[in-house]
Amino acid sequence: MNAKTVTAKTLIATPLIGLAVIGAGIGAAGIASAGTLPDNGNTIAMTIYNNTDQTMTLTGDYTSAGDFIAAPQQTLAPHSSEIVTASAANWDGLTAVVNYGVPDTNTIVTFQANNDGQGATTDGTQVDGYFAHRYDVSSNVDTAFPNMNASFTIAPNGGLVY
Repeated sequence: MNAKTVTAKTLIATPLIGLAVIGAGIGAAGIASAGTLPDNGNTIAMTIYNNTDQTMTLTGDYTSAGDFIAAPQQTLAPHSSEIVTASAANWDGLTAVVNYGVPDTNTIVTFQANNDGQGATTDGTQVDGYFAHRYDVSSNVDTAFPNMNASFTIAPNGGLVY
């Protein structure tokens, strides 16, 4: 085998291996977010998107009842997302809260999901701190009680000049 043959095979195989790895990662992400929550009470799945240029650092998290199944990451990289899940083995209600700090701005963003028989809300989701005006946080409830799915996005406030 000469060097040209090895190089050609490497150039063809490398992208195919990369696609296989990406495909496996996408498949694993789908498995992690579907079908892994218990069915004996309330559940919450929170998809958190960090659409900033900052790495956010976890400053606190809690549930009102039950536990996190997939707890929030210690850091959430810029332009990335995570899925946080929680469950409680009852039907009385469940709240999950995740707080992240945005560095160099003394800003805390709170992502809050509330799931009970009266409905599912993201009331309590907010950005707070001296530079809170630099960011927008949005949320959406996709499915409600007893299995809540909500998505949250923090992004720079595009209308402000700094």
